[in-house]
Amino acid sequence: MALNAESVPMRWPAGPLDIARGEKTKGFSAETAGVLRNWQDPASLAVVQGTPVNCLVVSWAAGLPADGGQQQALRPLIEKGRQAGLGFVGLIEGEANRPAAVAAAQSAGLSAVAMEGDQPGSAGLPVIPWNKSSQARSTANSPVLGISDGIWPGLPQAAGTAGGPTNLPWVDSNGAVLLIARALAPDKTVWAGFDPPQQAKLAAEAYVLAVADPASHGARWVISLDDQLRADLAAKKQPAVDTWKRTIDTLAFFEQHKQARTYRPDGLLAVMSNFAGPDWDAGEEAINLLPRIRQPFRVIARSRAAGASFTGLQAIHYVDREPPDAALRQKLIAFARGGGILFVPSNWPNPDGSPAPAEPYLLFSMRAVGKGRLAVCKEEQPDPYDTVADIQNIMSHRNDLLRLYNAPSTNFLYETSAQGGQGVIHLLNYSRRPGSDGPLFYVKEPHKSARLVSPEIASPAELQWAPQEAGGAELSLPRLSVYGAIELEK
Repeated sequence: MALNAESVPMRWPAGPLDIARGEKTKGFSAETAGVLRNWQDPASLAVVQGTPVNCLVVSWAAGLPADGGQQQALRPLIEKGRQAGLGFVGLIEGEANRPAAVAAAQSAGLSAVAMEGDQPGSAGLPVIPWNKSSQARSTANSPVLGISDGIWPGLPQAAGTAGGPTNLPWVDSNGAVLLIARALAPDKTVWAGFDPPQQAKLAAEAYVLAVADPASHGARWVISLDDQLRADLAAKKQPAVDTWKRTIDTLAFFEQHKQARTYRPDGLLAVMSNFAGPDWDAGEEAINLLPRIRQPFRVIARSRAAGASFTGLQAIHYVDREPPDAALRQKLIAFARGGGILFVPSNWPNPDGSPAPAEPYLLFSMRAVGKGRLAVCKEEQPDPYDTVADIQNIMSHRNDLLRLYNAPSTNFLYETSAQGGQGVIHLLNYSRRPGSDGPLFYVKEPHKSARLVSPEIASPAELQWAPQEAGGAELSLPRLSVYGAIELEK
């Protein structure tokens, strides 16, 4: 199977290389080594038979003596899988001889390889860039962009983890890095790589959330099972079989609603950055924090800003310390002159406009520019939470398109179709526990219909609008354990 946007990946640890690396880690057992041997057996492919999974990511080379044995040991698995319509991606890591590993992958019939950094010249098959999120890059010959340092989604387990002075608990999500990757490479399918915490016994809902967190942000998780689950699944033990079924059912749900992957994040605010080098932290943290203060937003890569539309925006948060080039600056100032709010760093050169009357904003000095405003940050390194909170205050809650109530551990992402006639609100409950009351959504703009879809309900549920005296309407939702989406039609 050729690598393409419909490839649904799963990490498939198996063979001598994974055993050799495992033996160097604490707690690696003979039982785990046995499972890795079993999963190189072509019979193990029965696990994915009849599921949406159609692409297995295998360890291929790591610059270790076991590399050659690994490639030889996996050949029967690869041959059997290809006969069944599966594709294979070989993961090339460490100090591996990359040209030799790529040549061996092509000879073995792999669909692609994945590796960190730059691809070797004249590779004869697609090379997926497999980098940390802050170094994400796109290559012309791969339809996939990989993020290698995803995190297991949920409520943080580490003591002392905090997300800022907010009344909502912090959550661990891959949303920010995936939205950035999509903005940098809108023509690519983004894969997120992350493994389950091995020390924890995970409930089925944890795997459901691991699928839903990337999928709701337009990406795919490279499914990865913990050692015990793989062992129990191979032995057909309960509850491993039920956990796998819940995982696959959730995956199938998102494949059935794959049209949402063509939608793009929407809101009155846009975050603009190169998302690279010294500007990575500020841009990524802003996009991490905005869902926690319930502010819908768009993401604009600065490299693509010249062709980006600002229609429908109330404000733009220009993150980068480096000023824009003359053409982009002119476009941004024109946006402000037309009535928008442009938020810029403290080193913005030669600010346009004139000082506006003093207002009680912690971080921004306001300047009148035409019909709009230029907001210049007062500090060189402002607190990220204070920054997005002040931006939201200046924009004012009276302009909110959406509001969410009764869901403190839930993030939402609002996306719309290219034509604007359809929209979807993804809801992700990172606690994996439904609240005592169902979520309540306020929607400002009128819509013809709204329905709830979720892997937790048997069929779509039509939602009833409750008009509000001040305008807009509210939608009451049932209690959700992990994920649901409101599909809107204008």
